[in-house]
Amino acid sequence: MTSLDGYTSLWNNFKNEYRPVLGSSIFFSTYIEPSSIVYFDDETIVIGCENSLAEKFFSKRYDSVNSVFTQLIGHECTLVFSSDKEETENLQLLSKKGELSPEDVAEYKVTFDNPGVSYSAGSDRTNLISKYTFDNFVVGDNCRQAYSVATQIAANPGVLYNPVFLYASSGLGKTHLLHAIGNEVKKNNPKMRVLYVPTETFTTDYISSIQNNRMDEFRLKYRSVDVLLIDDIQFIANKSGTQEEFFNTFNELYAHDKQIVISSDCRISEINALAERLKTRFENGFQTSIAAPDYEVRYAIMLKKSDDMDMDISREIIDSLAQSELTNVREIEGILNQFKLLVSHGEEITMEAARKALSHLNISEIKELNTDLILDVVSRYFDVKVEDIISKNRSRELVKARHIAMYLCRTTLGYSYQKIADDFGGLNHSSVLDGCKNVQTRYHTDEDVKAYVDEIKKLIS
Repeated sequence: MTSLDGYTSLWNNFKNEYRPVLGSSIFFSTYIEPSSIVYFDDETIVIGCENSLAEKFFSKRYDSVNSVFTQLIGHECTLVFSSDKEETENLQLLSKKGELSPEDVAEYKVTFDNPGVSYSAGSDRTNLISKYTFDNFVVGDNCRQAYSVATQIAANPGVLYNPVFLYASSGLGKTHLLHAIGNEVKKNNPKMRVLYVPTETFTTDYISSIQNNRMDEFRLKYRSVDVLLIDDIQFIANKSGTQEEFFNTFNELYAHDKQIVISSDCRISEINALAERLKTRFENGFQTSIAAPDYEVRYAIMLKKSDDMDMDISREIIDSLAQSELTNVREIEGILNQFKLLVSHGEEITMEAARKALSHLNISEIKELNTDLILDVVSRYFDVKVEDIISKNRSRELVKARHIAMYLCRTTLGYSYQKIADDFGGLNHSSVLDGCKNVQTRYHTDEDVKAYVDEIKKLIS
């Protein structure tokens, strides 16, 4: 093991030798100068990189960099490039203190030892995005099963459901769930090897490995993981070579009880030109889906994300947006990002701002959900007049309409009993309370009442 002074000396000698090889002073000052050797033994040199761009720079020039080091130390070494500041600093500290055991080195090399392949800091090495977790995934009826399956396989990778095929239209949260699985696995089992990749990246890596005669490294990268998360598998269609390689990768991982999670924007049967044996592999696993969010889920998503973004948006505006034609999470995030820009410029989030944000998405005018709208929809549904609903008329048909309208104001708008009483022509507070409780009880016991409420909710939205 070499001293830290030796690291510095070797790095300085490398820079002197590599400068004329590189030829570009801009590349040299941007990528070479800020980097350094953080560990060196007879077999391995670990180079700490400033960032992931520098890491990729070295990785692309592996052969030329290795050639210079071979000349300097007299034999060939494995080069590892890492921008993981915490891990490289820890490695350097242990080395400096003389506390780096052979086992530590071996474990570190198991994690990083894949020459010429880029290993970024923390989440970059796994390609996981840390902000996507189970905690900030909003669960509703549209995704409850998918969420449940995801949490279970994250707790026990390769045991309960394997493989898992998750399909959903664009923007509904399947990528979020994939990252959440990976992040949860790493949180519970830091030494587990997790890899998230879009299918297009898998294809690009495969083609590059063929061109550069590095298939062994490609296979090591994809077949040595404990959890493989493949996004947008539909893009593998019509790529016979990539399908063949993925089929073999799949078999290798599956045979060793490694967890495989695959996502797609369509069902397995709808992926064109997919090899029959891949279809069979996918179909033999557990299939689950995410549907478009309904009003309640849209509302919950906006409430959660606006809170995460530290934005104060009125209940009225959130209600109105949730009642609009927003169909996926990505559109909701787009609206909230526009609001965030307004706030950063000192402007208020108003109903007019909400209308403008929707217009940018080519979504029709929002409905201002309030008591008047609910009364209007209920009156047309039961073919009675609004003034009769809010009157003191106690006919059976009007009482039914009145109670359901009160219940919807309570559950959909979140209004207080007193607010509802005032909106219904100054009714008694206890009358509203009794009416809402009556509908709530009958909703679970009377199929007709449940049908009335559900159908009117759809008309409101």
